[in-house]
Amino acid sequence: MTALGPKSEAALRAAMARLLDGRPERTDGALTIANLAREAGISRATANRAGDLLIEFRTAEVRQRRSSPSALKERVRALEAELRAVRGAEMAELRALARTLAQHIQVLTLQVAERDAVIDGLQDELARSVDARVVPLRRPPRGGG
Repeated sequence: MTALGPKSEAALRAAMARLLDGRPERTDGALTIANLAREAGISRATANRAGDLLIEFRTAEVRQRRSSPSALKERVRALEAELRAVRGAEMAELRALARTLAQHIQVLTLQVAERDAVIDGLQDELARSVDARVVPLRRPPRGGG
């Protein structure tokens, strides 16, 4: 509830609008109660009696501070730093994974080379045994002895 006359309240509302819009006429534009009173052309004591209006001003000031260009730029910087950290961690993880996969490929390549060598050896042996004669082994008769 505002304990002010209509003229003082109107002056405070107009001053609040100017300060929040960034177009002060009598102050440096800082969003303070003292500047609000000075901008309205009333005493600080009179401004302090406008409880509801001051709550409204402080709420708008907090909202504006959160969405001010400098606050937004700082938020962007913080998010970019966080993104760089996350990307750095992901890149390190991907590099480690690539090294592991390269090692697996190297092992598999060696195993394939060994398998190919065994196959070549078996094929050579098979080629040499084409002319060979297979002699069956006889079993000794049972019961002899």
